[in-house]
Amino acid sequence: MSFSEHLKPYARLSPANLGKEYASKHILITGGGYGIGASIARAFAEARVASIVLVGRTESKLKATAEELGADFPETSVQYRIVDISSAESVKHMFDSLTTTVDVLVNNAGFLSQPENFVNADLKEWWLSFEINVLGTATVTQGFLQTRTKSEAKDEAVVVNLNTLGAYNVLVPNLSAYGASKAASWRMMELISTDVSSSGSIPGGVRVVNVHPGYVQTAMAAKSGLEGAFPPTDPQLAAEFIAWSVSDEAEFLANRFAWVGWDVDELVSRKAEIVEKDLLRTAISM
Repeated sequence: MSFSEHLKPYARLSPANLGKEYASKHILITGGGYGIGASIARAFAEARVASIVLVGRTESKLKATAEELGADFPETSVQYRIVDISSAESVKHMFDSLTTTVDVLVNNAGFLSQPENFVNADLKEWWLSFEINVLGTATVTQGFLQTRTKSEAKDEAVVVNLNTLGAYNVLVPNLSAYGASKAASWRMMELISTDVSSSGSIPGGVRVVNVHPGYVQTAMAAKSGLEGAFPPTDPQLAAEFIAWSVSDEAEFLANRFAWVGWDVDELVSRKAEIVEKDLLRTAISM
């Protein structure tokens, strides 16, 4: 599908537009201490959500971001947890420590193995992308879903899974671990969504959205060796689109893949076509 594209924030996506809808929502963001994760947290804080939990491995970054957001948005509770998302024990301890039920999970944490031609790659390093991007994402998502089965919350829960166009749209050398693990993550989330909807085990249901955040200039982007290959996306734009993707207006993106740069008005205007033709999925057209 083709849409007009944005690289910078624009008024239509302002999180302030979501204030009434998001006032009672509780958000959890993995990889939330810095980079895109911190920008996503700020966008939700600007939407005046009830609480945000930042999850990551580096306490200094988590603490700094939590304190900054707490000072700027005192009406929103901001906490952090030190978690290794590839450890089931660490993730379980984190969810057990929460005193409120999470409504929105943002799977932002990811890992990019050392770029290297597969022929000579260290497969232990190569496999780390799968341990974080697939197993880690699955571990956190399962923990989130299990808390929802025990919750009295009646509203739909939402999982936003950050992915990449490298999962399906471009072929670049030396990034087979990252691209393949993200492709696996995308398909995994589609099938998880199918499991959840078919079982009816979660009150209110769960919506899953997969999002390509654009080429945001982060440490991971620099590590990829792709600097200059794509026009840079402002992290605020990525964050604001991700916050919008949780809204009622974006419900038609359930179990689909969207790019943050796509013009939202154009995207919404094609809602009927997207749903009727079942577009933006992993399915191969024949």
